[in-house]
Amino acid sequence: MSGRRFRGLAVGGLALVLGCSQDSIVRVLGPENDPQTVITPAEFRFSATDLRNVNDRESWTWTNSAPQASLHHDSFLHHGYGILVVLDGVGQVVDSTLLELNLDTETRVGAPGNWTLILVLASARGRADFTLTPKTPEALARRPQE
Repeated sequence: MSGRRFRGLAVGGLALVLGCSQDSIVRVLGPENDPQTVITPAEFRFSATDLRNVNDRESWTWTNSAPQASLHHDSFLHHGYGILVVLDGVGQVVDSTLLELNLDTETRVGAPGNWTLILVLASARGRADFTLTPKTPEALARRPQE
C-alpha cells in the first residue's frame, strides 16, 4: 500500500472516529435543556427539552395530601430512556413508569405526605415532560370497583 493511500485512509478513519465520538458525549441535565420544575400542593410538573445523550438522576420532594396521584406523561424520547419512580409519604414505591408520550395513568394508593419523585435518564434524547396531581379520596370513591 502506498504511503499516500495509507495516509488518506488514516485521515478518513480518524475523521470517522472523531465524528462518531462527538455524538457520544455523555451529558447531564443543564441550562441548555431548559429544565422547568413546578412544585405546588396542586401539582408537580417537570419538563426538559433538547436532551442529547443525557445520563442523569434527579429527585424532588412533593407534598401530596392525597393517598394517590394522577400522572400525565407527555415525553418524547427517541433514544435511550427515562424512568420516573414515585415513593409515597412512608417511602413505599407507588409507581415506576417509563416516560411515554400521551400516557395518562395513576399511582397505586399510598400514604399522603412528602412524596419522593426520582427521575433517571439514560442516554436520553428528546423531551421529558410529566405532571402529577393529587387524586383526592372523593375521586377514589367515585371510581368503579374492579
